[in-house]
Amino acid sequence: MRREQIEAAALQSVLKHGFPGSSLRVVAREARVPLSILHYYFKDKDDLMHSVVARLFEDGMERLKNVRAREHDPLRRIEALLEEYVLRTTNNWRSTIAIIEYWAACVRSGTVERFYTQLHFRLRELLAEALREAGAPDADVLALALLGMMVGYATFYQTKPADPVEREQLLDFARVMVRRGIGRSRRGMRLVRPRSAKDRA
Repeated sequence: MRREQIEAAALQSVLKHGFPGSSLRVVAREARVPLSILHYYFKDKDDLMHSVVARLFEDGMERLKNVRAREHDPLRRIEALLEEYVLRTTNNWRSTIAIIEYWAACVRSGTVERFYTQLHFRLRELLAEALREAGAPDADVLALALLGMMVGYATFYQTKPADPVEREQLLDFARVMVRRGIGRSRRGMRLVRPRSAKDRA
């Protein structure tokens, strides 16, 4: 059995039993393999779940990077990144649940800064860079606000019947935030105009 198949079984176990109930023994039973196979690849449950969540995150980052490379217009690029993040985290709820479960475990164990803080800043910097390219003067703060809003919404989305209309309203609000942020920059630029011959006289 390949490592990827074990990680898939671990993800399934988290969905069924939650992180606390997903021991290596439970995952081995889910994967229908001897426990020794899991110990060959992973030293303990935390090592396995770290690997699962890291793979989910890297897959998501790769999709976002592809979106960024595809869009040539700076404004459309940041909007497409927001759309990809919101749609992926709300549609792929299995992955979102696993990430939330492991985050909670990291908080309880006091290890959140070793992993999740790094993920947060990588994603935040991707958004901030796209915002800077679009001309937003406060790109870092705007990226922080947008990411916080989107993460919170993704966490909340499946706690009730899915509502695509509401989700689109959230995206519309995010687009407005981006356009206003960029608009402040452009208004500021208009204040500084070339001096005319009359001004120089």
